[in-house]
Amino acid sequence: MGNGCTAYLRQQGHRVLTDRADVTDLAALTAAFTAAKPNVVINFAGVRAYPHIDWCETHKLETVAVNVGGPINVAQAGIDAGAYVIQIASGCIYHGGPEHEFTEDDPANFTGSFYSRMRAVMQAALAELPVLQVRLRMPISRQAHDRNLITKIARYQKVISLPNSVTLIEDMYPALALLAEQQPTGILNLTNDGYTDNATILAAYKEIVDPSHSYELIPLEQLPTTAQRSNCVLANAKAKGLGINMPALDAARLREVMRDYKKSLAP
Repeated sequence: MGNGCTAYLRQQGHRVLTDRADVTDLAALTAAFTAAKPNVVINFAGVRAYPHIDWCETHKLETVAVNVGGPINVAQAGIDAGAYVIQIASGCIYHGGPEHEFTEDDPANFTGSFYSRMRAVMQAALAELPVLQVRLRMPISRQAHDRNLITKIARYQKVISLPNSVTLIEDMYPALALLAEQQPTGILNLTNDGYTDNATILAAYKEIVDPSHSYELIPLEQLPTTAQRSNCVLANAKAKGLGINMPALDAARLREVMRDYKKSLAP
């Protein structure tokens, strides 16, 4: 997402600084931001939980260092340098069906994974600072990538399918550019209208990308994982109030996304 956002912002004529610095090293961040004097800092950095978030259950120190300490360091160094700070966050702190769309004011209600619990800790810590926390959900992209939800679920033979908000990354980039201009603070859900589920995504994948693809839909209780999985729908009325419009991934738009995804797989 960071690379994609960089490319988008440069295409829009913005100067983007991408010198590397370790988010767990406050001194290094402070030096980098002091030298660069950025107007805006966007922190996409997160622990590389591979192959999925169960990794965090056995790598708790690394998870805390990158997903909790890292955002606090970036916020401190960015604010000290006079920058507006946007932290990429997650809606995985909730669990519930579409009958209740979680707003920015709802307290976290999901504690089934260490990853999610630490996201809630990060949110609480940064809520005390003048930064914007942008909460994504189930990131989908037109480009094939290991972190793309399409790529992730296509790898599994057994898949759960529950309603979830999604964030189409290509819709997120212009939204972030707008937010960088407006500079609101607090928490903001940044998801597309409505919701979808894995079965709908995989049906489009099978139709357009790989007709031979096979999978089995199973109930959540049969998912063979160590940590539990969050499933939720986020309200996006607050984002709409800021002029952000991220259309739903309805059947027609999902097919369009999947066609682009297939093209990106070509050698």
